[in-house]
Amino acid sequence: MTDTGSYPVTYTGYYDAECRPVRGVVPVEEVITLYVNGRPLVSLMCTPTRLEELALGFLFNEGLIEGLDDVAVVELCGEGQCVDVWLEHDLETPQLRVITSGCSGGTTFEDVANAYHRVESGLRVTPQQVTHLMQEFSQATALYRRAGGIHGAALADGDRVLCVAEDIGRHNALDKIAGICLRQGRPMQDRILLTTGRVSSEMLSKVGRMGVPIIASPTSPTSLSIQLAQAWSITLIGYTRRRSFRVYAGAERVVAAPTPGPSPNSGGGERVGFPPQSWGGLRGG
Repeated sequence: MTDTGSYPVTYTGYYDAECRPVRGVVPVEEVITLYVNGRPLVSLMCTPTRLEELALGFLFNEGLIEGLDDVAVVELCGEGQCVDVWLEHDLETPQLRVITSGCSGGTTFEDVANAYHRVESGLRVTPQQVTHLMQEFSQATALYRRAGGIHGAALADGDRVLCVAEDIGRHNALDKIAGICLRQGRPMQDRILLTTGRVSSEMLSKVGRMGVPIIASPTSPTSLSIQLAQAWSITLIGYTRRRSFRVYAGAERVVAAPTPGPSPNSGGGERVGFPPQSWGGLRGG
């Protein structure tokens, strides 16, 4: 295991019709088992960084704890291949287990289709704040820049990124953010969640559980995540670029000056889509 989340390798590189050995790094992927009250609850494929925060965030986002007051002990055990959590109460093992669409085979115990996480917030942002925060987030994903193949998540206020987490799984990165906030006593309400990955329904459910009113991604949401965002009053932003983005739900939280309508000679057609600009540090999936 490594503290940095990256693993040194030597691979054969092909450059200009020539093969040669090259030293590099790849992201670490390991199986971590979460034990609750002495029993195994779930095994997660993840990047072995911030594992205690991952465990706390997973339990919180699954609705199995309400906060740190429910937790007596959280610690790494063995060779760091598991996280041991002891609660202040008994835990009834959830019966429903859903394999999510996450790239590392995520797991959720929540019935997303029947969940309800309406978010009440007076937070408003400008388009300039959204694009600035996404750019700052891109620059803060250190592990991705070093090893590639990594998703990231960040919590921000209207002015700056407050905390960042990275993992091979986009769900794990989001859980790590929740765990960081729980441990630091950092409020998640009236904040903005930034993610590098596709916003699927289970991702949106975690955002609702955290009470975050706005989520932004450089890639696409899914049909169900849009429907849930509309039902739960969450602002869902996709395809965030340097100068553009798309708001799929909750557009009232994005405050912008009105733009002039099409000129009489422009043909009256509405422009659809945005130029394919992106930042090297942001990726979908």
